[in-house]
Amino acid sequence: MKGQPYIKITDLTKIFSDVPANNKISLEIAEREILTIIGENGAGKSTFCKMLTGIYHPDGGTIEIDGKKMSFRNAMDSSKAGISMVYQERNLIGYLTGAQNICLGLEPKKGILISEKEAMKRALEVRDKLGLTVPLDQPVENLGAGEQQLIEIMRAFYTNPKLLILDEPTSSLGENEIEPFLNFIKEMKKRINISVIFISHKIEEVFEIADKIAVFTDGCCTLLRRAEETTQDECIKAMLRSDKVKPIYVPEKEFGQEDLMLKVDVSDAEYDNKKHRIYFEAHTGEIVGVYGLVGSGRTEFAEVIFGLRQAEKFSFSFNKKEIQEKYSAAEMLEKGMILIPEKRINGIFPSMSITENICNLFLKKNLSNKFGIVNFRKCREFSKKICEKNLVKYRDTEQAISELSGGNIQKIIIGRSIELENIRLLILDEPTTGMDIGAKNEVYQHLRQLVVDTDIAIIFISSELDEIMAVCDKIYVFAGGNTTAEFPRHEFLKADILESAIRE
Repeated sequence: MKGQPYIKITDLTKIFSDVPANNKISLEIAEREILTIIGENGAGKSTFCKMLTGIYHPDGGTIEIDGKKMSFRNAMDSSKAGISMVYQERNLIGYLTGAQNICLGLEPKKGILISEKEAMKRALEVRDKLGLTVPLDQPVENLGAGEQQLIEIMRAFYTNPKLLILDEPTSSLGENEIEPFLNFIKEMKKRINISVIFISHKIEEVFEIADKIAVFTDGCCTLLRRAEETTQDECIKAMLRSDKVKPIYVPEKEFGQEDLMLKVDVSDAEYDNKKHRIYFEAHTGEIVGVYGLVGSGRTEFAEVIFGLRQAEKFSFSFNKKEIQEKYSAAEMLEKGMILIPEKRINGIFPSMSITENICNLFLKKNLSNKFGIVNFRKCREFSKKICEKNLVKYRDTEQAISELSGGNIQKIIIGRSIELENIRLLILDEPTTGMDIGAKNEVYQHLRQLVVDTDIAIIFISSELDEIMAVCDKIYVFAGGNTTAEFPRHEFLKADILESAIRE
């Protein structure tokens, strides 16, 4: 019967290394009801969904479906219980047709061979059930983002779920695709006996589609109400996290045009098949924060200015010189810009020593002779100098870099980067991911000292609002691939910054 709880969650808890990722979450989802979950990155949304889909096993609490307590050993158990999830990152195989992707892994057989005819028939049945018109006989790589998203949903419906979980389903859609998609979800709920969990960071979208809204903060459900019984402001207030990061000393400074290191001012730049409006400035001696939630375009912006991602109608000023379209990362490195990626594993050779990881960038210019013969004594001396200069805790420079803590590895990556000739701008993408509070604070202090001791500017990209407020001189907020707000340090207010990130 409509309105009866289909799924009941009671005190659901998941703990990693003594830290609760989900802490006693309790909620109910009725039949034909859309529950939206909103929260900052790291609020516990993904962990919650992974327990519902059998990927994680709860450390406490219960999951009941139709009044029956469930225990999922794996994702197959969850699927058999009627739960299906569409993840933010698409899992389609581009060269396969829509029908082949829908049936992938559960293909109908004729003898020992896959029956393509029967697969098409079953895929068409799913499409008709959902009332869609997406073509199923062509490779999905030829379809638009919106049609690919619908193929993902059809694949989820291939197993006849009773609960559909959608993780940031509109983050990759164009502006003209979002409204039709939301209408489809609302119509689907009316016509089919299904419940929906809809995860999003876009608050207008949440209120447009939700029957019930849950706000997750620091692993807890801090608000659970009918959509008509709450407001956007109440949701934003519930999202504010407790201060986990102690602010460090950041002196008030005045920056003039002579200090300007980077200036981006574009209104119709094109990349990733979208137009972007971006205004951004960074000065020598300044740490500039870039904040945004999932899909906000923070990393993409950094990759564009560094030349890793190509863009049209995108030009900017760097170190008093105009940079036009079609530049490469190698060219930007020569000009004095370097990007340190979020995944530290992409910035090191884990099986190699500290010395080898530090010196591999300098062998040709500083540490070998004209015949290319490496001076190993110079290498050891240079690596020791970098470690001591950056306060790295290590036993010996010949030990494997993978033996160090995440904070010390990050110090080495940053330290060797600024030793490169002519470096003027350092871009750090999520530089403290996976570190404990103490290691994070060491990185913050190190970065603040860097902008005092050198003539560089730093761009600090983070999804943790507390840390970005603690360490930065100013903050730019990104949403939907655009700059939505700029906050100088004396205007840092958590609620205002968060609101700029979720109200596009």
